[in-house]
Amino acid sequence: MKYAILSSFLLYSLAAGIPPSAHAELNLELPDVNVPDLGDPANNALSTAEESALGIKLIRELRGSQPVVEDPELSEWLRALGNRLAAHAPGGGNYYFLIVKDAEINAYAMPGGVIVIHSGLILNTSSESELAAVIAHEIAHVSQRHIARMLANQQGNPLITGLGILAGAAAASKSPDAAQAIITGTFASQAQQQLAFSRQMETEADRTGLRILASTGLDPQAMPAFLEKLDRRTSDLHGDITQFLRNHPLSIDRLSDTRSRANQLGQRPVREDADYAYAREKLRALTAPGSPAITGGNTQLAQYAQAIRQLRNGNGDAALRALGAQTGPLPITLAVAEALNVSRRYQETEKLLTPLANAYPGQEDILTLLGVALLAEQKAPQAWQLFNQARLSEQTSLEFLDMRQRVAEQAGQTAEAYRSAAERSIRMGEYKHARALLEQASRLPGIPAQTAARMQAMSQDINRMESREKQLDKF
Repeated sequence: MKYAILSSFLLYSLAAGIPPSAHAELNLELPDVNVPDLGDPANNALSTAEESALGIKLIRELRGSQPVVEDPELSEWLRALGNRLAAHAPGGGNYYFLIVKDAEINAYAMPGGVIVIHSGLILNTSSESELAAVIAHEIAHVSQRHIARMLANQQGNPLITGLGILAGAAAASKSPDAAQAIITGTFASQAQQQLAFSRQMETEADRTGLRILASTGLDPQAMPAFLEKLDRRTSDLHGDITQFLRNHPLSIDRLSDTRSRANQLGQRPVREDADYAYAREKLRALTAPGSPAITGGNTQLAQYAQAIRQLRNGNGDAALRALGAQTGPLPITLAVAEALNVSRRYQETEKLLTPLANAYPGQEDILTLLGVALLAEQKAPQAWQLFNQARLSEQTSLEFLDMRQRVAEQAGQTAEAYRSAAERSIRMGEYKHARALLEQASRLPGIPAQTAARMQAMSQDINRMESREKQLDKF
């Protein structure tokens, strides 16, 4: 396999479509779900604070070394879908969602709510519910604290199992082959005991994931249907999935249990977001341009897919011709704006996107495209007013931070330009570089009090994170 499997909690491949749900009442009561007590045993192995800090460490190492998809539109889309699902997860907490450019059909959860989805998995889904079934399953692994529970379960020899998995997760950001060796050796040491525990966790994640999926208004039947398809895909043509099945045994009992519990939830009209199909086709153009678009006879989606491919080739006029006079979903509007920028029709971009930027202040995908147009029109101060409204977070895309830096520089906001660059370095775990940038910025004359306070807070956060990482060395 090209990249290491990072935990025993990875999910599976998706392919064909799922029939729409029939009309019925939704019953969210699942008997005998067997969700665990999240008390002392897990906390003794890995506290929630340690797990959260470890998650931040791992997500930054991942972004600093793996081909994370940093497109602002796709980042916004996945974050929105993930947050919709996480809002229904037991226990609350913070979650982080990333797409990694990798054709392998895979997804995995890491400590602290980090959910990583391979681009290959998204491209092989045919509905939002299919993809959401994967994400809900991974969210369930986090909400049930399976990594901490694994550590607690191996109290006699934690280094052999739980800690080996964490070491493999960390090593994967540096060397996938090394990580695979660590994890393979880990499971070889206590194969029989670990296998049983993994099956228990997968069943718990299935059951909790089903309730998350249904509570979000998506199709709970997507999960058993997907598992059945996985069970069928064992031909030589899908050798990678055969290997996946060997690492993640799928029993008849598990299939039957998931199907039965999905049926208990009942059926009702499914509320899927049309943006899913557009995001999938944009991701295809970015990561697998040779694969055919999946449009299901939707003319608008087919035109969009064609336009996005033209944009990847730098042909804005051809993209505009493919889109025609379309209006409608936000992805269409953003594609038109990008095509206008490529064709250097910046005034039209400004006219198209300014109302949206005002309606949705701080939205990264809108601002990134509008920022290109405003800078080209020498309107950097106007652009900065819009960019300064954006709230920066751990999931802020690096492309957006790059554009924010450019806007700040041209608007004469030099300290904020340094801050953007430092934020980018922090997101990649490059604390030494981030600290150097903040020190340079602190020597600038006339820094606004608010900016100075933010930079001081960033320096303190860097110090805290470095201190936490030293404490995490025991893991």
